[in-house]
Amino acid sequence: MQTLIHDVRYGCRVLLKTPGFTAVAVLVLALGIGANTAMFSIVNAMLLQSIPSDRPDIVGIYTRDVTKPDSYRAFSWADYQRLRESREVFDSLLAHTMTMVGTTEGEATRRSFASIVSSNYFSTLGVRLAAGREFSADEERPGYDAAVVIVGHQYARKAGVSGPEVIGRTLRINGRDYTVVGVAPEGFTGTMALIAPEFWLPLSAYSDVSDDIFQENGRKALSDPTHRPLMLVARLRQGLSARAAAPLLESVSTQFQRADPVENKNQALQAERLSRSSVSTAPHDDAPMAAVFGLLMGMSGLVLVIACLNLANMLLARGTSRRREIAVRLALGGGRWRIVRQLLTESLLIALLGGAAGLLLAFAGTRLLTASLEAVLPMVVAFDSRPDLNVLVVTTLFCAVSTIVAGLAPAWKVTKPDVVPDLKEQPRDIAGGRRFSMRNLLVVGQIALSLALLTAAGLFMRGAVRASIADPGFTLEGGLIANVSPSLSGYDDVRGRAAFRRMMDRVRALPGVESASLASIVPFGEFREGRHVQKPGLPPAAPGQREPGINPTSTIVGADYFETLRLPVLRGRGFTPAEETSDSGARVAILDEPAARQLFGNEEAIGRRAQIGGSDSPTKYEAEIVGVVAGVRDDIFAKVATPHVYLPFGQNYRGGMNLHLRLARTTPAAEAAMLATLRDAIRSTDEQVAILGMKSLRQHRDGSIMLWAVNSGARLFFVFGFVALLLAVIGVYGVKSYVVSRRTREIGIRMALGATHGDVVRLVLREGLMLTFGGVGIGLLLAGLVAKALSGMLYEVSALDPTVFLLAPTVLTLAALGASYVPARRATHVAPVTALRAE
Repeated sequence: MQTLIHDVRYGCRVLLKTPGFTAVAVLVLALGIGANTAMFSIVNAMLLQSIPSDRPDIVGIYTRDVTKPDSYRAFSWADYQRLRESREVFDSLLAHTMTMVGTTEGEATRRSFASIVSSNYFSTLGVRLAAGREFSADEERPGYDAAVVIVGHQYARKAGVSGPEVIGRTLRINGRDYTVVGVAPEGFTGTMALIAPEFWLPLSAYSDVSDDIFQENGRKALSDPTHRPLMLVARLRQGLSARAAAPLLESVSTQFQRADPVENKNQALQAERLSRSSVSTAPHDDAPMAAVFGLLMGMSGLVLVIACLNLANMLLARGTSRRREIAVRLALGGGRWRIVRQLLTESLLIALLGGAAGLLLAFAGTRLLTASLEAVLPMVVAFDSRPDLNVLVVTTLFCAVSTIVAGLAPAWKVTKPDVVPDLKEQPRDIAGGRRFSMRNLLVVGQIALSLALLTAAGLFMRGAVRASIADPGFTLEGGLIANVSPSLSGYDDVRGRAAFRRMMDRVRALPGVESASLASIVPFGEFREGRHVQKPGLPPAAPGQREPGINPTSTIVGADYFETLRLPVLRGRGFTPAEETSDSGARVAILDEPAARQLFGNEEAIGRRAQIGGSDSPTKYEAEIVGVVAGVRDDIFAKVATPHVYLPFGQNYRGGMNLHLRLARTTPAAEAAMLATLRDAIRSTDEQVAILGMKSLRQHRDGSIMLWAVNSGARLFFVFGFVALLLAVIGVYGVKSYVVSRRTREIGIRMALGATHGDVVRLVLREGLMLTFGGVGIGLLLAGLVAKALSGMLYEVSALDPTVFLLAPTVLTLAALGASYVPARRATHVAPVTALRAE
């Protein structure tokens, strides 16, 4: 221990004597370790940090029709009541579903993510509330009318009070006052990682707070046996695993079917581990997400390797300048391993300083990423940027690996026992004279790895540019949207219809408005609805076969919708004003061209009838196809227009809709002015209606979660590529500066014999160019492999995009030449007489 303390003290003195070298070395490692720590922090939050559903006895319960592949569905209240009594399998069984609610604070209403849960939700997950109480058994019962809520820890923190002080406060949710009875513990996210509900409400509040968008088959009471909105999570009996529970669930499935032979025909129960990344009625695993994060960790790992190679080169050059000191210690009997240990201790000190700086960079980077995600999600991002034990341990591991990778080879090389030349201050080789010296090989490796990362950055950035100009199929310029929801203000269907009718009359009369309409969802939004559509009269699907028909995106729209989006009506007509306001009359629908082609082939769709809803849907009906419109892309990841079915608002009322406006004048100033006018117009018709957001169509598209994912990927790989390029430039510059300093005498002789400044510059540049070309050649092969590995994550860009594969080597070559040119120019300022005296 005393020897180790001595090594550390001596290493600190050596590093303090050369503050410039120490600062650069720490910065190099901070960039490499910081990139890896930041990426691991995200992986840790998504895959490794403990959440309640990680317990081996916590499983999701799913039900599937054994006659149809992948036909999973949710559960009804009656199903839940029957299954929670199955004590031979479950110790406890909870039910939950999700919704979006409107939270009114002052005069503003915002949309929040909430979970509607059974009374045993927290106890089943083994979670104790930070303050207050859980819901009672009565409060979960449909029809009980319990106006109580449990809030997340983030809510209390935003309110600036402690958990107990929140208890008893009143929240206005969907136009109704709810009393806070509990506060969830800090960091609790339910059954998912990273994304957390802001509120938990009892099942008895389902009818008041459930969002239309989560009720595909229409608004129904929770007690309706045909309504299945619930997802189930169980805590298995002690000693049971999901696999061991399978035979027991077969018996429960039989009882489940007998209890309701009509609704539960052919239904089989299964228990599966819950996904950390999604909430679904079907089981999912996290393998795809783990594969993506594994790939990203690999890319960030390349940054650390480049940093280690750079530091190794710096240590090698520094070790060469200390050869006399090392030779003296060896000549006086110092053991080689003792000196190697001292040099490794110095490397470890640099690594620890780099690790500390890397932690700060990772903290700042993850906070920026979280803030950008929160800006596009109407949900709480429960991500703590502060490093936990996992992050600290892995960062320490990065430091240890950096010490070994960067420090061991240089330490071993400079402690060779051939001490005579070093005691005489005679270099063992002329630096740069050996084409395949360790320093040159390290630089070639840096350049090769840097090119691989620079190419990946170019591919992602090119994808982001293509995403920003992607044609959605409709016109963005001059389009405005306002998300309004009478239902979040407590309006029933009658009051809501009247409110929408007044709003549309007022908005359409505004000066400068060319047309206006309504839509339940907007392309590039957070939510998407699907509705099964098939030809009427088809026989049910045979066992094991998929149901005939298509599953297009379903959008409820008003009159003039297609004119407002400037979406061409190819055949037939759009919806009429009567179909926007009235729920009477013949059922009608409009298909887009992809849906019409998939459903009817080359036959004309106009005038044909289609069944809206699957054969087992209780709300299925037939509608006449009255129009065919051009296709649109729902999100930027759709390579082509996807099938859509459009339904009239009057016959398919929704309590929350988007008002679409098309302006006659399309300028940023006109759009900004109209947004203010639009808010006043809506308020003038009804002050109580919740306005959840107002923006232009372009702002909506640019703020979508899909575009955020593409842009975040581009920014992430840009950082990787930029850091790799910077480290490569530092590596080339460092080696060439060292070579020039070691060849001062040679350069002086050349200049004394008549060599010009240009000759010296060309000499140094030629050697730098050879290193660069060697690295680029190897790097192109690595870049091809990396691009192929990333091909599934790229947006509409070929993995071997010729523009990127031409531009990336060019940028790297020019940067490397610039790094070589600076020491080359400095070499020309050496006076020949001074150079000839140099040792």
